[in-house]
Amino acid sequence: MTSDRQFGSDAQDSPGQVPVGAAPPDELPAPPKLRDFTKLPLLIVAAMFVAGAVLYPSLPSPIPTHWGISGAPDAFSAKSFGSVFLLPLIAAGVYALLVVVPFLDPKRRNLKMSFRAYNIVIDAVVGLEAVVFAATLLAAYDNRFDVAKVILVAVGLLFALIGNFMTTVKQNWTFGVRVSWTLSDEVVWSKTNRLGGYLFVAVGLLTVASSVLPSTYGLFVLLGSLAVMLVVTYAYAYLLYRSRHPEA
Repeated sequence: MTSDRQFGSDAQDSPGQVPVGAAPPDELPAPPKLRDFTKLPLLIVAAMFVAGAVLYPSLPSPIPTHWGISGAPDAFSAKSFGSVFLLPLIAAGVYALLVVVPFLDPKRRNLKMSFRAYNIVIDAVVGLEAVVFAATLLAAYDNRFDVAKVILVAVGLLFALIGNFMTTVKQNWTFGVRVSWTLSDEVVWSKTNRLGGYLFVAVGLLTVASSVLPSTYGLFVLLGSLAVMLVVTYAYAYLLYRSRHPEA
């Protein structure tokens, strides 16, 4: 269970006093509303459905639906609504989920202060789905098309974008490094997300660079760098929290 109190101060907060560094409740922005969310993903998803409908008659059957670690297709399905339009449906579901989650966030007023960044991330996540969809359509016509390389570049750019915004995002339960140590202390949140943002950018750029390697090696670079980033980020958050709260 987390607390909104600011820790690490030598003086005790008096009842009703606003923690150091926090905005008074009446100065915080209103919680997000539906009209505040980006609408670009709706256009992207619509374009995905239109592209699938236009190309559907000319698509071969069966079409590749899964690619192995080497980047070569290893599973095929008969052409159908499900096999062709699965990714647009997933993109629509992801957008709906990213719109709903902030309404469940206890710190959604804080998130509202970083809402431009959150909306850009939503655009980028749905955009990634569109890029993967386009790559799979191309692979349906030519099985030699390397979908894995496209995904590596797209994922790398997405990570770099997310990392860029993580460095300044306000404390919330939706977007950022959300663990008990960061959610309990705004200083730990700020410093951890700054470090995590830099590491996310580094992982993203490294992933893009690894796309010149065979797909198998590129995937290992992505997963390996992600593992290192997670260990470093969470260890930093824990150690910083313990240094500020030795009694914990």
